[in-house]
Amino acid sequence: MKCQYISIKLFIFVMSSFFMMQLVLTGVAVKEWRESELNGGWQIWISATDFVEMQGIGTSQTEVKLAEKATKPWLSKEILIATDLGGFADFEFESPVEGDAYMWGRIADFRGGGQSWFIVLNSLNHEGEGLIFGTPGLAWQWIGNRDVPHSQSPTDLKKGKNTVRIVPREARADVEPLFDVFMISTKPFEPTDADFNAAKERGLAVEPADKLSTTWASIKNRL
Repeated sequence: MKCQYISIKLFIFVMSSFFMMQLVLTGVAVKEWRESELNGGWQIWISATDFVEMQGIGTSQTEVKLAEKATKPWLSKEILIATDLGGFADFEFESPVEGDAYMWGRIADFRGGGQSWFIVLNSLNHEGEGLIFGTPGLAWQWIGNRDVPHSQSPTDLKKGKNTVRIVPREARADVEPLFDVFMISTKPFEPTDADFNAAKERGLAVEPADKLSTTWASIKNRL
């Protein structure tokens, strides 16, 4: 009986660890995104506030007064607002293919232009391997890197998990840069708001908060 009791406890521990790992893994990817297949390629559209980690950057929820001044409409429910340098926002997503990547962002600022963001794919070296998106002013625009043909990323897409990091390159009070949505395409492609709106909505199912405890109660009752 003692050996059986130990085996049951070991089984519960192993299964508990497995379920906890599953919860962590599903929590690190973007939860909502859009996909399209335009210009002979595949595109993913991700809100700049669907990050897995963020430091030193505000959002329209934390910078409410600034958000009230930002031009509408936004394509996302919320936007990024960089009030200073030194911060970043990280994202993770799945790609069905590998190879060339072309990146664009829907951005704006409070200065009238002249601010900028870094965006880097599958690297933490945003200055060396990222693209620079210069802000256009108060009106939202889709911007790519003007010095790189078709805004092609120096780093490629991977089949499976990919990472993106967004970093404010210029930011200070009264000229804060804003970020709404970024798009990554496998083919040269200049996006529009209409393309985003026509893209298919995707998302991860969010389990109820008490699903894990309910699962364990069920397992124990069957032992």
